[in-house]
Amino acid sequence: MGLLVGFALGCLVTAATLWRLTLSASRQAARAAARAEAAARSAAALNAAALNAAALSTADTSGSAAAAPATAKPTPAKAAAKPPATVGPARPATTARATPKPKPKPKPKPVPKPVPKPVPEPVRPPVPAAAEADLPRLHPATGPSDDRGPVPRRQPGERFHFSGRCESDEETEYEFPIEWPEGTAAVAQIEVSTKGYLSIKPVTRTRDRIESHSSLIFLSSSDKRKGVRTLLTRDFTHLAVESRGSGEWSVRLYGPDEIDELTGVMEGYGSTVLAVGPDTPVDCVAHVKSSSWSAVFVCACGRTPDTFRRCGCPVPPGMPRIPTLGAWSTGEALRTLQLPRPGVLQLHTNKPSDPWRLEIRPYVRDPQDR
Repeated sequence: MGLLVGFALGCLVTAATLWRLTLSASRQAARAAARAEAAARSAAALNAAALNAAALSTADTSGSAAAAPATAKPTPAKAAAKPPATVGPARPATTARATPKPKPKPKPKPVPKPVPKPVPEPVRPPVPAAAEADLPRLHPATGPSDDRGPVPRRQPGERFHFSGRCESDEETEYEFPIEWPEGTAAVAQIEVSTKGYLSIKPVTRTRDRIESHSSLIFLSSSDKRKGVRTLLTRDFTHLAVESRGSGEWSVRLYGPDEIDELTGVMEGYGSTVLAVGPDTPVDCVAHVKSSSWSAVFVCACGRTPDTFRRCGCPVPPGMPRIPTLGAWSTGEALRTLQLPRPGVLQLHTNKPSDPWRLEIRPYVRDPQDR
């Protein structure tokens, strides 16, 4: 029994000794490995320093191939020179350079707008005030120049007045004979209103002659009103009314003794008819401003100017063989008519607001007509 205990104790002692030896050997191996790692690190650091020194020496501007001493400071290479390619381990990583910020683009300078050159005013020669004041001028219309009320209707027992209404949407025509007041001519005051179209024209209807004449008035517009004063002669026997759609019309006749007489100086606007009274020849100066206008004298015998030489009325002595009985023009114009005897002067303008000025002067005989 004692031998067994001694054997067991000997085994324990032997195991403990072996364990200590093994632990000591492990510690020595670990110290050796640490020393070897430190030596390797030192060798690697020395190798890297040598490589850096060699590279810096190669880039020197002197061009020397010898390696610089370890204690010498590396000479900075020129910015324009590129370092030669080296064989060996790569250079240690360096800190990346900061990317320079782009410079802001300069703002474009505002282009000044071209200043228009002032247009020089035309140099006008001075006009004496007295000479300018003597020039004839027309005064424009002020206020409503064609203010018309409702179309008048014929009253029971009223003579020389014709009126009517049109209701059909189809084209219709109505003709009636003219009842004349005293005299060989008559002044007609015509008023119309329509939502379609309406026209009134004179007609000559006898056994030997039938002829339609130009319209005295024509209106083709919705809910419009129009009026005109014109002259009718005995050559006209009937009036024809042509219409379509609803409308009203009126024709009132006046004798030459019922209208205003042209004496001295008269001013007005729009178309008109004036009586000419003097028995002796006179000059009529017509100053009119209209896009289209006319002034025509009609002898008291009732003949129109184109048949004046056939009306049987002789030309007074001292006047031209063919007196100036009418004038036609556009725009503003001044014309002189020669009126040989009593009659009427018919003035027509394009618009009711067109101004005119008429003046009666004693007839001045031309020396060539004596």
